[in-house]
Amino acid sequence: MTEWPRITLGDFCTLQRGFDITKQTQRPGSVPVVSSSGINSFHDEARADGPGVVIGRKGSLGSVFLIEGPYWPHDTTLWVKDFKGNDPFFCYLALKCLRLDDLDVGAANPTLNRNHAHLLPLVVPDVRAQRRISAALSAFDELIEINERRIELLEDLARSLYREWFVRFRFPGHQEVKWVDSELGSIPEGWDPRGLFELSDVGFGYSFKSARFAEAGPYPVIRIRDLPRGSTATFTDEEPPQRYSVHDGDVLIGMDGEFYVRQWSGGDAWLNQRVARLRPKARMSARQLMLSIAGPVRALNESISGTTVAHLGKRHLETIRLLAPTDEVLRQASEFFTTVECWQVSLRHKNRRLAATRDLLLPRLVTGQLDISDIDLGDLLPAEAA
Repeated sequence: MTEWPRITLGDFCTLQRGFDITKQTQRPGSVPVVSSSGINSFHDEARADGPGVVIGRKGSLGSVFLIEGPYWPHDTTLWVKDFKGNDPFFCYLALKCLRLDDLDVGAANPTLNRNHAHLLPLVVPDVRAQRRISAALSAFDELIEINERRIELLEDLARSLYREWFVRFRFPGHQEVKWVDSELGSIPEGWDPRGLFELSDVGFGYSFKSARFAEAGPYPVIRIRDLPRGSTATFTDEEPPQRYSVHDGDVLIGMDGEFYVRQWSGGDAWLNQRVARLRPKARMSARQLMLSIAGPVRALNESISGTTVAHLGKRHLETIRLLAPTDEVLRQASEFFTTVECWQVSLRHKNRRLAATRDLLLPRLVTGQLDISDIDLGDLLPAEAA
């Protein structure tokens, strides 16, 4: 393996401060405005062409983003004005491995000075080796994206079947079923309105001592902010009672703010306070339960107001009434929903393993600790880098 030359970041690329723009001056468009926290708005004008690399300069110090097309780098960022012939994706990877947050020069708000960043040392291979490394690591992202699309397709299938059978009532054999009046309106004969607590086992979160939260530990903790992504990076050494445990497939509800309703797939963990856990009783699948309560919880979110954010309590959940189908419809639906659940959980676990492997390889490949020059990357490489 050829030893890589040691240079400074300024020799590798040129960083430039972004351009000021406010929400009031932005016009409707498709050009992403990239701030220190990523893309959070769009404009009709670009100030840089893609592919581009953007770094958080203020606030979220050292965050690194790769932008494929034209974009507007916000004043709270630094952007790569000149790659100096280097591979943009490798530049993105190299910047992710630098401890840019160590260069904070802000008194109150974290701030990164580009002149200080330009002095950072790093080792860099030639462009051909850069592209090999980029291809190897981007393959992980492509596999993760493929799995995410599969998860979304499965989600669409589940939602479609739920709407067809339990909203439009076009379930197998619906033509021969009579309709009767109920508290929930006209429903198929044999279907039964029941309370949420009758159809599911409902548990509430444990009051952990937040001072003992850490990035590692024996007990993973699920907080409200973990629900959208379906995994947690919060741990504690405080042993919680078993009744607060959560397993893959459990339905979780965030009890503050937007009242997230999600099916957990992040492995065994424990509930933090202000998170509720639902497990279906009888033969109802967890996915059907989640789809059934999404509408009522959304309605509660629109009707409940607190001093600063909406707060959901046990008394609110006790008002939720759901429609339980006949045993035969429940059996057929559960078979389908359970299969979808298993596929989705499996794909999410695969993505976490792919991401963990990629993140393990990233610093070793980018710094030259791991040599892949003799490895056949096959179709991963563009022709000029093969």
